[in-house]
Amino acid sequence: MSEREILEQCTRGEISPQVALSRLLLAGMEIDVEWLAREAAARPEEPRLTAVAQLAARHRGRLGALSRLVRSGLWPGVDDVLAATAALFDRLAEEAPEAGVAFYSLGDPDELAAATAELVEVIRAWSSPAGRRVLDFGCGVGRVAIALAGEAQEILGLDLSVRMVAEARRRTGARSNLRFEQGGAGRLPIGAGEVDLLIAADSLPFVVHAGAVGNFVAEAARVLAGGGDLLVFNWSYRGEPARDVAEARALAEAYGFEVLRADERPFSIWDGAGFHLRRSS
Repeated sequence: MSEREILEQCTRGEISPQVALSRLLLAGMEIDVEWLAREAAARPEEPRLTAVAQLAARHRGRLGALSRLVRSGLWPGVDDVLAATAALFDRLAEEAPEAGVAFYSLGDPDELAAATAELVEVIRAWSSPAGRRVLDFGCGVGRVAIALAGEAQEILGLDLSVRMVAEARRRTGARSNLRFEQGGAGRLPIGAGEVDLLIAADSLPFVVHAGAVGNFVAEAARVLAGGGDLLVFNWSYRGEPARDVAEARALAEAYGFEVLRADERPFSIWDGAGFHLRRSS
């Protein structure tokens, strides 16, 4: 997709300015801040284009580093995918933790906070964490777990990356109901029926890439109590929504889930697709 096509997606309201800039960067394009400003000035009737230009100008100092991050690789290879994913996020935890967990944050803590607030509001609306036992799978720097810790009974944040776990612990402070551990989708370190809400925010695509999504859903079914909820935000990065929905429905049927939502896009900042599966009672 060309630069203009990405910008037109934004002007039509299909993606946010944050996602537009991130897509330009992920496509390997160099962001020309002055050119964007001229384009916006020439099209005053397009406020979203102005927003892209202003966002680029505000983050001018980060754009070069983000381009270098893209060139260094943001996707694991096909050999030993889970080990490669752990190594990738170990590196990102050191180099750019905010961009590592949400590239559309452009590596900015305030942008990440706004996106996290939006995500957490959707989680609350779909399946309230209040008084419940929560598992945040692929927790990254702990942004979701930390945001929900004040209302959940207890939260476990789980991540493949040892360094992401260390960063999450560093950001946590003293919270007796919140802990972070290293672990993956192979065998969740939780007993049967000990979770009420399992959240996988932008982590399942790596499990799908590893060919382990069936095992993950089976493990989710094991650890969730009857009536518990599995919320997935982005099933995969395949770019095939119909395939994602079909896979989610097939696995839900196989492992005793009801599909309440599939491929819904409830965000204004992020372009993530939400899935809501409920464990049979």
